[in-house]
Amino acid sequence: MKAILAALLAFAATSACAAAEPALRAWTKGATPPLALHDLAGADVDLRSLRGRVVVVNFWATWCEPCIAEMPSLQRLRERLRGKPLEVLAVNYAESPERVKAFLRKSHIELPVLLDPSREAADAWNAKGLPMTFVVDRAGKVRYWTFGERDWNAGETLATLEKLVAEPGHAGR
Repeated sequence: MKAILAALLAFAATSACAAAEPALRAWTKGATPPLALHDLAGADVDLRSLRGRVVVVNFWATWCEPCIAEMPSLQRLRERLRGKPLEVLAVNYAESPERVKAFLRKSHIELPVLLDPSREAADAWNAKGLPMTFVVDRAGKVRYWTFGERDWNAGETLATLEKLVAEPGHAGR
């Protein structure tokens, strides 16, 4: 009897946690904002060049505890869907390249990081809080957004991304 009660309590706790995570919100703000920044190596990265892939655009900072907690989930998502048309771009919110590199080394995070030193990209995307994440479909259109830490490898979130990855792609402009 105790084993059954323990199992029911565990199920209830898991269900409550899963229910606490809100669904990805539909994007209703029009066209996809521009995103053209330098990565940590100084190379130019433009979101338009990633057409044909689903792109998860995550605005974050090293001082943001929910951002730090979410980063491993984003890395696991990228690894889980390796070989599929998906990319994760971690857009750092106004920190120095040295600080970002030190954080990545210490935390063993290996994601493509773009630098937004003047916060112009964050402003264009209306990223007023962190972490804020946007999901861009293979045609280059923002489809969803979310604010706050999320598990990108489970439930409705993962199902939504897998569905977008499976949609026909639209390479080019």
